Amino acid sequence: MRRAAALALLALTLGGCGLRGDLERPPPLFGPARDRYEAQRQAEAEAAAAVEAAEEAEAPAEASPADPPQT
Repeated sequence: MRRAAALALLALTLGGCGLRGDLERPPPLFGPARDRYEAQRQAEAEAAAAVEAAEEAEAPAEASPADPPQT
């Protein structure tokens, strides 16, 4: 009886921990799939950096709060 209660308690305890929501697949550890994954991640990082740089170039320069208003 004690063993069954202990197993039930253990099952409830372990069932309550872990990640919530959708799980992501881990990246490949070796082989050509890893090389493709690394290349894809690099391309995504470069694309995100290009978008960020383009947004910064298009944004108008805002006056800093330390500057007094000009009249």
